[in-house]
Amino acid sequence: MHDENQFRHLDTVPESKPEQNKPEKQPRNVWGYVLTVLITATLTFILTAGVAIAVVSFAGNANLINFGNDKNTLSFVDPDDPVNKAALDKLQRIYELVDGEFVDDLTDAELIDAMARGLLAELDNPYTFYLSAEQNQLIKESFAGNYSGIGAMVAINRDGQAEVTELTAGGPAIEAGVKLGDVFLEVDGKPMTEINDVTELAALVRGEEGTKVEIKFYRTSTKETLDLSIERRPISSTTVVARILENGIGYIQIREFNTGVSEKFLSAVKGLQNEGATQLVIDLRNNGGGLANEVLDMLDQMLPAVEMTRFAGRRNGAPFTDIKMSDANSMVPADMRYAILVNNMTASASELMAGSLRDHGLARLIGEQSYGKGSGTITVELSDGSAVQLTNFLYYLPKGDNIEEKGLTPDEIVSLTEDAKSEPLALLDPADDTQLQAAIAWLRSLRSARPAA
Repeated sequence: MHDENQFRHLDTVPESKPEQNKPEKQPRNVWGYVLTVLITATLTFILTAGVAIAVVSFAGNANLINFGNDKNTLSFVDPDDPVNKAALDKLQRIYELVDGEFVDDLTDAELIDAMARGLLAELDNPYTFYLSAEQNQLIKESFAGNYSGIGAMVAINRDGQAEVTELTAGGPAIEAGVKLGDVFLEVDGKPMTEINDVTELAALVRGEEGTKVEIKFYRTSTKETLDLSIERRPISSTTVVARILENGIGYIQIREFNTGVSEKFLSAVKGLQNEGATQLVIDLRNNGGGLANEVLDMLDQMLPAVEMTRFAGRRNGAPFTDIKMSDANSMVPADMRYAILVNNMTASASELMAGSLRDHGLARLIGEQSYGKGSGTITVELSDGSAVQLTNFLYYLPKGDNIEEKGLTPDEIVSLTEDAKSEPLALLDPADDTQLQAAIAWLRSLRSARPAA
């Protein structure tokens, strides 16, 4: 028996548009569907719907497979079932062949580790995979927020390419000339075809403050290759940006749902209310997710006593349904309305927030179709520091919809101009932000429609 850290989460794979003459695709079995990485600060990788310590027992009559007397148990299935026995016999034969005939002499531990990776890979689920101890540690450190890097958000698209999707204002990447849509080709001379996953990419790009990383990019807009030398600097991840747009209308951008973001968000809401805001624009564009317990904490303060979402899946071999309810003690007035900005990079926890508020009649969605991540997973940290992530539930919005592979359709579809799309949101002139302007116009119409006091 041993303790394992178990997390329930929802994760996402932001997608980019196909381009002509792009660099060679990375093979899917190399990149998998590993999510979004903020190279300078936070790895947006898992959405935790609550963190707990789970004690998982392997006690009992477990000696079901023995590959010779000196082998340890490898499985916990019923060996008396004829179908199981045939499958186990085949597995034993394959194991013995690799152990005795493969060109490299591998230890039993290495073979078993390979079997574990292969088992998860063959489930053919984009959100189910194995994490080495190094990868798992990188993810946990990422949620802490601050370390040295270049200030770029990178998404691994379905073509397997690492594409820049957001840039930190004043960060090294912007200063070096990196633009949205640039695709990584090499890092310090190592081609992307030799980089196994997004956490390895992050590890290569990050480093000691003041050192430089040499990166080769492909610019899709001009079809050119760029060689840039970028100095690593400490960059604090600013997850919540808030300001007053005009009389009565506030603006809050949530960049990701990492640790502590709900407290920052609620503090921002209170601050904007103190400045006279009675309506809010919530900007969830390019927000690929984060910790689900954070978004649930936000919704709990924005909604009356209603259902926020429900999870339905399997736990310990049996079906489960977990209904998440808000209480009646919300911190915002019942008549506050929200214009929520979304795009094709809005995913998972962001979709949960936007969809729940809309289902309860408090929000209007403006922008583009969201990504469509309506399933969740558990991540279990193992005793050696590695981890396993398994898809094990779907989440449903209050009206009963599951958005997996569908996304949220905005109430008002508005696209940015091509020039605006090339600008990071942090640097985009509000006058050129057609989606933001549509949100302001809608909130103004609500204000003008209210009867005078």
